[in-house]
Amino acid sequence: MFSLRKVVTVTSGIVLGATLFWTVGVFAEGKYPADYKPSKPAATGETNVLARVFAISTYMTDKINAAGGNDSPVCYRNCMTTALNDALKCTESMSSYVSSETCEVTSAQKMSTCDPKCK
Repeated sequence: MFSLRKVVTVTSGIVLGATLFWTVGVFAEGKYPADYKPSKPAATGETNVLARVFAISTYMTDKINAAGGNDSPVCYRNCMTTALNDALKCTESMSSYVSSETCEVTSAQKMSTCDPKCK
């Protein structure tokens, strides 16, 4: 009927899946940095994933302007741009606004760790 190998495989799969689900939930719980304004879905219809990119871009612009705009350190602007590029890559692979939330969360968190003084 049931072999020990199948039972162990199925049980391992369930445990691994539950652990992954819990881990994603824990990381998503912190979500956005305190000064970040997340994108909002449209009141009706489907929201384009680019709404998330625009929210990230706005956050990046605000942070760079607060650090001196064009006079901010190049390493700081590079750090912010890298996070924006990651968001673009990530949202490109997602097909819906709902499924692309991790792209926005991850990029916003990456940007929040960029140091305007490049220490």
